[in-house]
Amino acid sequence: MRLFFFLKEGVIGLRRARLSATISIISLTLALTLIGIFMLTGLNMKDVIYRFYRQIEIEVFLEPNLSNQDRNRLKQEIQRFPQIGEIDYISREDALKEFQEIFGEDLQSIISENPLPASYRIVISSDYSNPATVDQLARDISTLEGVQEVIYQKEIIRFLHKYLRLGIAVTFIFAMILLIIITILIFNTIRLTIYARRNIIQIMKLVGATNYFVKGPFIAEGFLQGIIGGLLSSAILWGMGEIIKGAIFPQLLITPYLYAFIVGTGVLLSLIGSQISVNKYLQD
Repeated sequence: MRLFFFLKEGVIGLRRARLSATISIISLTLALTLIGIFMLTGLNMKDVIYRFYRQIEIEVFLEPNLSNQDRNRLKQEIQRFPQIGEIDYISREDALKEFQEIFGEDLQSIISENPLPASYRIVISSDYSNPATVDQLARDISTLEGVQEVIYQKEIIRFLHKYLRLGIAVTFIFAMILLIIITILIFNTIRLTIYARRNIIQIMKLVGATNYFVKGPFIAEGFLQGIIGGLLSSAILWGMGEIIKGAIFPQLLITPYLYAFIVGTGVLLSLIGSQISVNKYLQD
């Protein structure tokens, strides 16, 4: 019953201090939306890079005149590596056709025979697509009998991996700064609300109200602000996501967990800010 009483008093408190509550909710909504944008950016940057990772190929060029038996043996040895996602055999003839399609040059019109070697084209499993793992896999494959050379997009992988980590770090730092700002904002808003009702609080304490009973309505008020701010922010993010999907980036990744995180973060930070400000006032 006390919970419903506190919630009722929290709603009444929001109505009494409409201006400060509105400012707090708008500020909370904007801050949570910014956090959501940072998270969406990081999530989709990671998704795009991982999509590229799923297309990472290692080209294993085979020694000339390798017999079919040795070629099949080599394929079985390569498939034993857990990092291997797919493996396709590219014959010399297929390699020549690909070269002509890409460069528009007919090599056989310049030289009499096909100079391109047969190869295995390997797609790495996305779980193993970090630079160190790919480097090690390329070295291991290059030591196998029948392998002439191993090549892959080393510099591109390292570049993307470096900036993926940098992007995630920057997103995390900005998100933490915004979380701190939100907590301070709620702290100050609730404290102003408490100060405006200081006479009522003093009367409640004089008639024997416990700190728990005094704090309850203010904690409930902060909780309601967090709920409203989180829901408004989620609605804004959903609308932005739909616009971006329809007009710019159809592959935009946005999960329901993001909305749950935004609402939960708003509630949690509101409760923390309310608790700190009420405790500080009662101690003073």
